Amino acid sequence: MIHVTVRADYGGAPNYINTMINNMSNKFDIYIASPKDEPYYNIWKSNNRVKDMCFLPHRQFTVKHLFSLIKFVKKHDIQVLQANGKGAGSYRFIKLFCPKVKVLYAYRGFHIHDYSTVQRKLYFVYERFMTLFTDQVINVSKGEQKQCIDNNVLKKSLSSHIYNGIKPLKKEINSELESRYKDKFVIATLSRFDVQKNMGLMYEIASKLKNHKNIQFIFIGDGDDKLILEQKAKEENLTNIDFVGFKNHDEISEYFTVTDVYLTTARWEGLPFALVEASSIGLPIIASDVVGNNEVCLHERNGILYPSGNSTKAVEAIMALYSDNDKLKKYGRNSLHVFEQHFTVNQMVRNHETLYEQILDGL
Repeated sequence: MIHVTVRADYGGAPNYINTMINNMSNKFDIYIASPKDEPYYNIWKSNNRVKDMCFLPHRQFTVKHLFSLIKFVKKHDIQVLQANGKGAGSYRFIKLFCPKVKVLYAYRGFHIHDYSTVQRKLYFVYERFMTLFTDQVINVSKGEQKQCIDNNVLKKSLSSHIYNGIKPLKKEINSELESRYKDKFVIATLSRFDVQKNMGLMYEIASKLKNHKNIQFIFIGDGDDKLILEQKAKEENLTNIDFVGFKNHDEISEYFTVTDVYLTTARWEGLPFALVEASSIGLPIIASDVVGNNEVCLHERNGILYPSGNSTKAVEAIMALYSDNDKLKKYGRNSLHVFEQHFTVNQMVRNHETLYEQILDGL
């Protein structure tokens, strides 16, 4: 089988593909079609599980590279192709030239929220048309699946729901961080700084809590808006935010170990890896009530959902946990239970392999 992606930089789809590669059974030969982005292109190229790789341009579809992919698939007698994400989905046209290949498409988020009405209608027409070249769609959340069906983008019979899975984070003690955040109530987020993640709202929430001197925010991640918000914090003398930038897997574990609550302000999601990571280490979650978030953060079970875009309600949720240590601990324990029930790697891989076998057997 071959995984197709038009991104191999840091992000949900490349992370998912890397997890699948390293955990699938040996009965599947694995190939990759991707750009030469860091870090994953070289990681995959050096991975013995990957038999061969086909180059695709970063976040682009071209006819030239479609035919390169067709040639690659025929050369290796590939039986299953999985396109991951909207950009890679255009390469489903391969079905016209390789009709025996089983083509799967994983949405990795039904991202239409910043589209105009006309753009949405055109996109829906495009996705309906592309189902002609798709044997099965993988939806990463029940909410995403419902969005697709409600908008008549696909029929339920064409959709399989499989949650993303990750290897759980482990608590890692960093003495410097332990000392820095001693006696602090720490609220952390792991995020790109872009329109989707709505880090401006995160900043607004922190600003509203600036007089609570023992509440500290940690913003992990990078992106276009990071420098803007850092400069704004300096100008407004807002000292309750630590902008720590990009961190690797082990460093994230260290920061999450000193964290009391995980917070997200995303405007939309597919199924957010960061929330799953937070649940895997037993963090209570406060999340915007959007698709994906509300399947990891279960309201008043392992966290609190607040209306998307409403900083006042987010602050109220923070203060509810800040002032109730018993509830904080309960939600943390429940987060770990939610992870173990739904989001382990073994469950994800097993469900995918079952689907691949069903597809090859003609469902």
